[in-house]
Amino acid sequence: MPTISSSSADLRVVSGAHPSASPPSQAGAQQQAARQQTGTAQQTGAMQQAGAPKQPPPRPAGHAPWLPIILGVLFPIALIALWQAVYTAQIVSPLVIPRPLDVVDALIKGVGGGTWWRHIGATAQATVLAFAGGFVTAIVIGSIFAFSALARQTFYPYIIAIQSFPKVAVAPLLVVWLGYGLMPKVVIGGLLAFFPIFTNTVAGLTEIDRDETDLFRSLRASKLDQLRFLRIPNALSYIFPALNVAAVNALLGVIVGELVGTDAGLGYLISQRSFLGDTAGVFGVLFLLALIGVSMFLLLKLIERYTRFSR
Repeated sequence: MPTISSSSADLRVVSGAHPSASPPSQAGAQQQAARQQTGTAQQTGAMQQAGAPKQPPPRPAGHAPWLPIILGVLFPIALIALWQAVYTAQIVSPLVIPRPLDVVDALIKGVGGGTWWRHIGATAQATVLAFAGGFVTAIVIGSIFAFSALARQTFYPYIIAIQSFPKVAVAPLLVVWLGYGLMPKVVIGGLLAFFPIFTNTVAGLTEIDRDETDLFRSLRASKLDQLRFLRIPNALSYIFPALNVAAVNALLGVIVGELVGTDAGLGYLISQRSFLGDTAGVFGVLFLLALIGVSMFLLLKLIERYTRFSR
């Protein structure tokens, strides 16, 4: 049977400690503790860099959602108040700037009385036809130019030259060529609506991202698939913003045609009221034109919003 020693040395041997081992010194313990603290700090920093989420940069302060509505209501009120102040102070002759209430009275008599509806309908009809004609022509010619470098290099300067003609100077010639009626207004409005749609059609069909083209080629997509799923959606994202400008240009072209030669339309009404010295009536017609232009702009923006082709 083994004997158990009661001496401290034998106890150290039995417990696994070396007889000659001595307790560590105080300096060594401090160094070991310092190394442990340094390693823990480094490990904590590495964990923070690897796993801890970074704080997002502060976002710029935006305006309240109701602020554009308030400013949109206050702006015309301030404009009308300034207009009335200019009239009351007689800074400008009443023959140049009428009283705001006189403009409202002219609108009530013209629109409420029904005498202006014939002219409003004539202008609206010519504007729609001019916009549609310019749109279709621009899409067709723009597509041809986009897919034919020969046509683009040959005829593009002529498109620029035609667009450079002042439409007010061309309008009397169109009246002589096309007659006294609807066609001159439609042609002038279509010419003004044509160019923004044409340029954006060419840009949308040609300016394709190279990575997207390479992706379609790697998928072995046919030319028809590239046109349907790549080029046409890209072109529509260019065309929709141009429609707003084209619609307003069509309206301006129709007004120019009505000022030159026609017997109906808001442009004709402006010419008639100016000849009679009815400045309030002229301002009333201008207000109607602004209302038509804004309505066309909002309608096109609404169509663009509910499609998938807006940029």
